Amino acid sequence: MLSGWTGIVVASAVLAWVSILALRDSVAYDPYSWVIWGREIVHLHLNTRQAATSVKPLPMLFDSIFSFTGSHLPGVWLFAARFGALLGFGAVFRLARRFGGLGAGIVAIAGFAVSNELLGYLFMRGMSEPLAAAAMVAAVDCYLLARPRAATGCLIAAAYLRPEAWPLLLVYLIWLSWPHSWFRRAGAIAVGVFVPFSWFLIDWFGARQFNRSANAATHQSQGGPLLHRQPGIATLTETWKLASGPIVVLFLIALALALVGWWRAGHSLNPARLDPLQLIVLIVAVWVIADAVLAQGHFATGAPRYLLPAEALACVVAGCLVAQIGRRLARWGSSRLIAGAALPTLVAVVLAVLIPSFVSTGRQLRTGVRQGQQFVLLGGRLAAAVRLAGGRDAVVHCGTIATRNFQVPVVAWQLDVPLDRILTTAAVPGTVFQQGDVPVIPSALAGGYRTVASLGRSPLSSWQVHTACPASHTR
Repeated sequence: MLSGWTGIVVASAVLAWVSILALRDSVAYDPYSWVIWGREIVHLHLNTRQAATSVKPLPMLFDSIFSFTGSHLPGVWLFAARFGALLGFGAVFRLARRFGGLGAGIVAIAGFAVSNELLGYLFMRGMSEPLAAAAMVAAVDCYLLARPRAATGCLIAAAYLRPEAWPLLLVYLIWLSWPHSWFRRAGAIAVGVFVPFSWFLIDWFGARQFNRSANAATHQSQGGPLLHRQPGIATLTETWKLASGPIVVLFLIALALALVGWWRAGHSLNPARLDPLQLIVLIVAVWVIADAVLAQGHFATGAPRYLLPAEALACVVAGCLVAQIGRRLARWGSSRLIAGAALPTLVAVVLAVLIPSFVSTGRQLRTGVRQGQQFVLLGGRLAAAVRLAGGRDAVVHCGTIATRNFQVPVVAWQLDVPLDRILTTAAVPGTVFQQGDVPVIPSALAGGYRTVASLGRSPLSSWQVHTACPASHTR
């Protein structure tokens, strides 16, 4: 295991570094919020009030540790997030290959690669869901290799990235400690309870509200599960927006086979009595159900990306099912040549069926690269925009600071102010950092503002700076 994981870690680190050099990008809205909070934690003035982003303990801890990198911190997190995503690819391939051979690994990694927006957005912009997927797959791998400490560490990491991992962590800790003393059981339960509670504790310190992140997580854009009468049921349909159709079909077949096999084997609820694929199917089901429950209770939006860890494991199951079918076809072959070609042919068929998903993923990646270049220009021009507005101190002390919704974190980061200091509605006096030509200043206040800077031509990578401050503030 160690040699295999060592190779995966080294290869992931190298590829993540190459991706930073070749595919330049700035982090997305949520990761920018985490780097701001990481910096604030180090300065002992965490402020999560009125933020549209939920706290994520693991990214915030990472950003706190590496806050000494200063202005490079967003890039450091982007490297870490891409490193985690690549670990996920390696973990998916490794686990599928262990139980199904090379063909299973190829199908699994191909299915994972074409997950909707995985490469074009989640990987490019430093989102945390690919890292959560890597942690969950690694946790299963470590458990099946009888390495409970490593499995527990990976589960804790996943639980500090996604709340869907909370029940899995608690159940695993109880099961692991049950044969031991009551003291060890109590300690395991305490850890399983503290991990979820620490999410709420962070918001208590940052906003004096335990449920601040839960409230923020229910702001869903049009078309999301929260707009349905039954968000939990609607969340289940989101799997079709994340995973490709063939992977979903293969997993559902594997689910049916796992249920039949489990029932025939005595339908024991002891995880130790389940075969590896049955266990993985069970974990996928628990994750999806947990996500549906969170959406139904309006504790989360049920966005498709939240299912990525479950989808990564589902790809492993799909790959292993293809390998099993291929081996059975090989046994029925009338000649050695036909038997040897059965599995490669079946893998090729599955890959061919995935071609439309590969094409869609390629388009998403090209779009992500193009937009990433524009986001880098946008962030680079913001420092110049602040200087033309009179400098950081002049902007902060003048009055309100306003920008578009999606640019709040990047402006807050550049000005080194809390997120709630940046508004989305202009006022007088104040400064407006306007991306492109979309107006932020209400028409009633337009006469009180004057333009002090216009940087760039593309709407996505340009700034217009307007101020209603005294002239002395902008000199």
